[in-house]
Amino acid sequence: MSLEERKAALEGEFGRSFHVSAAEHVTWIFWARDTDEPTDILGHASAFMLDRGSGSILVTAAHVYRRYLDDQRQIGPLRCQVANTTVKNLSAHLIACGNLDIPLDEPDRETDIATFRLTNGAVGRIGKRPVLAPARDWPAPPKRGEQVMFCGFPAQERIRVSAAEINFGFHSGMTGAASVTDHQITVRFEREFMIDQHGSGLPPVGYGLGGISGGPLLVPDFRDGAWMWRLGGVITQATEERPPEEVLVEMVVAHRAEYIQADGTLAKSL
Repeated sequence: MSLEERKAALEGEFGRSFHVSAAEHVTWIFWARDTDEPTDILGHASAFMLDRGSGSILVTAAHVYRRYLDDQRQIGPLRCQVANTTVKNLSAHLIACGNLDIPLDEPDRETDIATFRLTNGAVGRIGKRPVLAPARDWPAPPKRGEQVMFCGFPAQERIRVSAAEINFGFHSGMTGAASVTDHQITVRFEREFMIDQHGSGLPPVGYGLGGISGGPLLVPDFRDGAWMWRLGGVITQATEERPPEEVLVEMVVAHRAEYIQADGTLAKSL
């Protein structure tokens, strides 16, 4: 298949179907003061459900949960919302969180992943399809150059429609993994190969992706005659908004999924 033929396939329904499918797996998470009055969002990120054979768990980045705890210490009781479902006491559902005992401004010592066990009712109301993974060994990580999908909800795409309604804008992109280490997977944007998949124009140079942390890095996998997703990692870092002339590289970084054990606890190393 020539480069032009591949581009034509990805510009059509075949390419679009991957982005539609990815959106079924990721949601937003945010928190605000626990009050009945309209209030500002204090923190916003992305999250997804993972099922390794013993029910769905909620996964996001550890620094997201640590920011929630920091706001809670400073402000008082918070109301957390995952999709359209309120989780009043997020800490009551915690399974594991990396770097939990170190200040936010210090370098990571553990993986930047947090996991939670929500009630079955909450999982059902969130309404997102879980990413499936085997209970024992994880599938192999993506190879360098293998296509991966990053997706989430950038904060700058959040629109407050009214005091009681907020819209969250979805963002996704698929490209080759630039590097794969024992700890993380890095994606670098190649603008010369970008395709406007959503019909809204390509993001400008310096477009900030803050808010997609906690979303999944998905790897397309063709098995038994159908395309499926396997989890490559949890997004922990993304390009921040800045003037185009200051942009040296645009990238997304994910900590590898193999840190997550079958019961939701986290391995100390891989």
